[in-house]
Order: sequence, then C-alpha cells, then structure tokens
Amino acid sequence: MDVFKPLVSVPMPAQARSQQALERFLAAGEGLLAANRFEEAGVAEIAREAKSSVGTFYRLLEDKERLLLLLLQRFLMNVEQIVDEKFDPDAWAGDSLEAVAEGLVGFFVQLYRGRRGVLRALILRASRDTLVRDRIHVTNDFVSRKTAAVLQRHLSEIHHPRPEKAARFISHIVLGALNQHTVTGSLGNTSQRELVEELSRVFLSYLSLK
Repeated sequence: MDVFKPLVSVPMPAQARSQQALERFLAAGEGLLAANRFEEAGVAEIAREAKSSVGTFYRLLEDKERLLLLLLQRFLMNVEQIVDEKFDPDAWAGDSLEAVAEGLVGFFVQLYRGRRGVLRALILRASRDTLVRDRIHVTNDFVSRKTAAVLQRHLSEIHHPRPEKAARFISHIVLGALNQHTVTGSLGNTSQRELVEELSRVFLSYLSLK
C-alpha cells in the first residue's frame, strides 16, 4: 500500500499503562465525535470519559487539537487500509459490471455507516484547514485508483467518452453524495437499501453502460 504523510505525529508511549491511556483518550474522543459533542467538551470531560486524568491527557497529547487530528488521521488510515484489502481486482474478477457497481457502492455506504461523527468533523475541518483538505485529497485519489483497478476488466463495457477517466472519477461522485448525506443527516429520506440502489444507478448511468 502507498505510504501516506501523517497529519500529526505523537510518539508511542514506552509504558504499557500510558499506551492504554492513549487508546482510552482516542476512544473517548471518537465517542464524543459520534455524539456531536467534541467541540464543546473540555479536556476534563475527555479525561473523565477516558477514566484518566487531565495531567495524563496533557502529557500524552499536549492539547485537544492534537487529539482531534489524531482521530481524523486514524480514520483516514483505516479507510485506506480497508480499501487496499477489499479492492483487490482478482476478488471481483467474476462479477458483472452491474454487480461490481452495487458491490462498490454498498461498500462505501457501509463504510460511512456508524462513522458520521468523525466524518462530519473531517468534512467541516477540511473546509478551513488546507493541511486536512490536502490529506483528504490524497485518500480520495487512493480510493479512486483502487476503484479504477476493479473496473479495469470492464472498460469495454463502459461507453463514457473517456472510460479510464470515468473509472477513476466515479468514486468521487459517490463519495460526494455520501458526504452530503453525512453532513445533512439525510439524502432524500432514503433508507440504506435505497441509498445503495439509487447510487448504483448513478454509478452505472455515469459510466454510460449500454
């Protein structure tokens, strides 16, 4: 897999006890993001949620800003790892283009499910932070290349004027729709099943499948 530049670096504590405390702080931060309460939460509340102390928080993380960047970075790295594992072209070799479209869209929808808090924070942070925005572009480009690799066997079925360009761009379209769904909390009041069905239609229509 590609090697990506980190958003922020935090040395791994040498002691197991400190490592466990750091993981609890990250888990507490994720919980607050999921509940849409991270911004107003103070360090004391984060430490309480992590069953640790304010002093330990500052010793390990320095400030709340670094915790947020670590959470966003961990999410992006997790997405890249999952995509790298799941988007093996050989695993999709026997599927039709329609099945590939539904499978890829279903994967993206499932990836977003349950991660609305950290995704919302990532999207909002990217709107005002060029470092985060550039890092997201790197992840999106990685996902785009992996998607195109899965679609490579079906290029002859794609009747877009530029099949290879379309194969790379389609993931941006799907992820863009899911980003809106994440920020607003709805996408036409559709269910998850309907979301997969409708975005699969968008996927195939864009590729100009005949």
